[in-house]
Amino acid sequence: MFTNFIQNAYPLFIEEDFELLVDNQEHNIFSKDTDVVRFIKRYNSMLYIVNLWNMDNIDLNLFTYRNNLYELKLTQNFQKLDCSHLFVLNLLITGYNLEYNDQSEFYPEKEIYTTTWIVNTSSKQINITKEEFNEILNVKQIIENTFNMIDINLEKDENLLKYQDKFEKKLNLQIKSKNIFLTYGIIILNSIIWILMEKKGSSQDINTLILFGANEPFLIIKGHQYWRLITSMFLHIGINHLLYNNFALYVFGSKIERYFGKIKYIVIYLISGIIGSLASIFFSFSVSAGASGGIYGLLGALLVLACKTKKQIDGLNFYNITIMILIGIGFGFTVPSVDNAAHLAGLIAGFIIGNILYKYNK
Repeated sequence: MFTNFIQNAYPLFIEEDFELLVDNQEHNIFSKDTDVVRFIKRYNSMLYIVNLWNMDNIDLNLFTYRNNLYELKLTQNFQKLDCSHLFVLNLLITGYNLEYNDQSEFYPEKEIYTTTWIVNTSSKQINITKEEFNEILNVKQIIENTFNMIDINLEKDENLLKYQDKFEKKLNLQIKSKNIFLTYGIIILNSIIWILMEKKGSSQDINTLILFGANEPFLIIKGHQYWRLITSMFLHIGINHLLYNNFALYVFGSKIERYFGKIKYIVIYLISGIIGSLASIFFSFSVSAGASGGIYGLLGALLVLACKTKKQIDGLNFYNITIMILIGIGFGFTVPSVDNAAHLAGLIAGFIIGNILYKYNK
């Protein structure tokens, strides 16, 4: 019964953006000899592990012993997991009534918390040992859906291959950088330059903007001051412009830095920003500044990542990223002062560069 349950539950966990944790001794999750199947999901700063235990193969004493060892291993390696808290949910899959006394205690300061549910496949019931955790990342709904799906026909090899082909389409989302220092650095640099501009005159004064390196078509084309294509990316016109772009950098830049790595992050940000600056001088014909071209480039690369992996990128998926892009571009067409040429050019550049770099990101 455990094998049949796993065959049905597996695609549902994958659809909820869980990933399979596999080691050398547990590679064939469809085998009747498998004792435990593990799924993992990162949600914001927290990490969730769901363990499905085959209680047809092991008893409660062996489960308790192996679970304690596993929790000890997680505790020893917690700092390497790059998360604020770790939540471990044990699902005891059984075809008979089972009593288990969950003695784990929860308190906010605890970094790793473990709880256990009993899943009875015969009666199709879930015994949640601690009611304060009666729903964890939609796992309860996954189990209930699995109860409704159990079908002996899934024992056939061709159906398993059909599922495995579906799973392979969901590529792993790998962390390339464990910190976002580069994003913080750009935000700090933007803020420092803005303060210096305010002290010199005003960040909204054209002369001050030109002095600090803003985009100006004549100076770039006729004066060959091409460096302005880069320096203008770190200038902002007014406090609202600065705060909006720094916030967008934190939200989108942190994800690109985490999942593309620092070098590819810089490549995407700078090239998209430069292309955005070029579009600005050819279409706006006025003094311009801001990180928007680079930020839209990050959005384009993030869209690629969400599309390729078919996963949520720290809470953002392909659909809500697309909606944010459409809202931003649409807003730009309604406000004359918004440099939509830079936004669109940066977005397209980021999407193309993201596609190219993603091939070397696996």
